Amino acid sequence: MQWIYSYLLNLKDEGIVVGNSVTMVGKSGARHEVDVYYEFGRAGIRHRVAIECKDWATPVSKGQVQEFESKLRDIGNITGLMVSRCGYQTGAETFAQHHDIVPLRFDQLPSAGNIFAQRLSTVGLPEEDYVGEPFWVIMELRDGKVTGTHFGQKDESGQGVIPLMFSRYHAERALREAELDPKRWAVRGLPRFAFRAFLLSLELYEKRMNARAQLLFLPPGAAPDAPFIGIPVSREELIREYYGGKIPSIEERVNRRLAVADDESLNADVAEG
Repeated sequence: MQWIYSYLLNLKDEGIVVGNSVTMVGKSGARHEVDVYYEFGRAGIRHRVAIECKDWATPVSKGQVQEFESKLRDIGNITGLMVSRCGYQTGAETFAQHHDIVPLRFDQLPSAGNIFAQRLSTVGLPEEDYVGEPFWVIMELRDGKVTGTHFGQKDESGQGVIPLMFSRYHAERALREAELDPKRWAVRGLPRFAFRAFLLSLELYEKRMNARAQLLFLPPGAAPDAPFIGIPVSREELIREYYGGKIPSIEERVNRRLAVADDESLNADVAEG
């Protein structure tokens, strides 16, 4: 949960702090550990969220929810969320909801893909009036809003390509030449934060769908019927030459977490042996 929130909450470079096993000092002076913690600022107000993770083989009891509520009350000015793998005993959920703690079961959590799509829809999807910095793309429309799906097509080798254009004019021409339904597809500019979200998506396109980005270029003053020049470009090249900053790799992060989990499991087995 910590790494998902860490990367996806910051699609817009909002500086949201996310940590796990965070120790906080309450009003009483007591020290409390929070499994997952994140905070963010809005309109000059700091919002803090604590997540209690119960990866247990038994349901969470009312008393255990009461302990979490007491911890939150002592910390003060913080929102609580509890996640249980095996649900809650009778009365535990009611107590949590009464004290504004959100009780979730593990199977109620959205997958990483769904979290990614939801976060994109709130911070990463470009609006109609956004200007490309420097790229423009063609995206799927549903009920008048872009869905997060980028238009792609096959190149001469049969590989999937996602076109990036340097102007709205060129992007609109590409949309017409592809004979796309304007009710289902639209041109959108990518400002820096939306370009960052695109680069995160591109990792999944490249590794899971065998698709890559392609620059569609026309020189200034080109004839209206001049063909586009297609230039393949990798995610790394786009980051280095056009974004100019660091972009996290979701897959590398997942692999590192899995490797750590395997090492911890092996060490536990050795210790028990």
